Amino acid sequence: MTNDPCILAIGTAAPAFQVSRELGYELAREFSPSLPSEKLRHLYDECGVSFRGSVFDVEDMRRLVLEGSGGHGATTEARLKCFMPNAIELGATAAGRAFEESGRAPEDVTHLVTVSCTGARSPGIDHGLIEQLGLSPDVSRTHIGFMGCHAGLNGLAVASAFVRADPDAVVMLVCVEMCSLHYQIDDERWDQQVANAIFADGAACALLGSGSDGPRLVGSLSRVFPDTASRMGWEIGQHGFRMTLSPRVPGLIRRHLATWLKAWLESRGLGIGDIDGWVIHPGGRDILEGVRRGLELESGRLVEAEKVLSAHGNMSSATILWVLKAHFASNPTGPSMALAFGPGLTGEGILVAP
Repeated sequence: MTNDPCILAIGTAAPAFQVSRELGYELAREFSPSLPSEKLRHLYDECGVSFRGSVFDVEDMRRLVLEGSGGHGATTEARLKCFMPNAIELGATAAGRAFEESGRAPEDVTHLVTVSCTGARSPGIDHGLIEQLGLSPDVSRTHIGFMGCHAGLNGLAVASAFVRADPDAVVMLVCVEMCSLHYQIDDERWDQQVANAIFADGAACALLGSGSDGPRLVGSLSRVFPDTASRMGWEIGQHGFRMTLSPRVPGLIRRHLATWLKAWLESRGLGIGDIDGWVIHPGGRDILEGVRRGLELESGRLVEAEKVLSAHGNMSSATILWVLKAHFASNPTGPSMALAFGPGLTGEGILVAP
């Protein structure tokens, strides 16, 4: 038996209501009528998202966006009141599917790691999940907040550390994001329109423990790319959280990714050519292309990430677990590398052995 932590199961959940590409475009025109319709149409046609989940239907979205003074939509306080009940429901659904797949039960869980960058309240979703799922009141709790799209990998690294420290531990990692809470009306900043078009709501749960069955997490890596802090950010505003997303991000990834990754792999006796599967957080179509070009990967190597992006959008921290689940279903025979990028600009990675 190896002492590397294993992923026992991954469960996913998305809201029942799905915003299609066409509906997203029509809502963007309605909420930002001063923007050129042809530019908006091009954005929605080319962003790589066909559907994205939303806890709000169309009328709820109109109330969220059109409510409040100054034409900026509901206040941050009003938006965040919607977070907890929806987050607990989505997180519990994803966890229930992970329990069913793994054969484990809530009473087996010794550690709970929760991740979110789209909601903030204490007591938080950890308390709600303990009550909803019937976890032990003595479960160890850790919350990872406001780290953005790569935080699912931070969650896996923390969960792995718990299992390495205690081989009897069963860790439940739950990532829940509701990006639709923070839909922005902004006719001046195009990055807000990009965020509106690609970000979505969803959850994922990974169960980790010791054993020899299941994919093993054998190493993690992290890199804060220098002089890039202004290129991607996530800030609390008066009318929701606001994204800064420079169009230069894909180019930065393309230029810096290979150098960072090659050095880390070489320290473990591996090269980029030894990686059998690439599990990439689909931050957007252009970011996936930046990764593919930066690593000189053949077309088709990122198909799982592209499919998740198209069918569900970018669910921030939860998305990488969706891509991991799809990747594991393909029964990889060699090592896989999971990568995600977030505010900073920061990269996170996990090396997975079958």
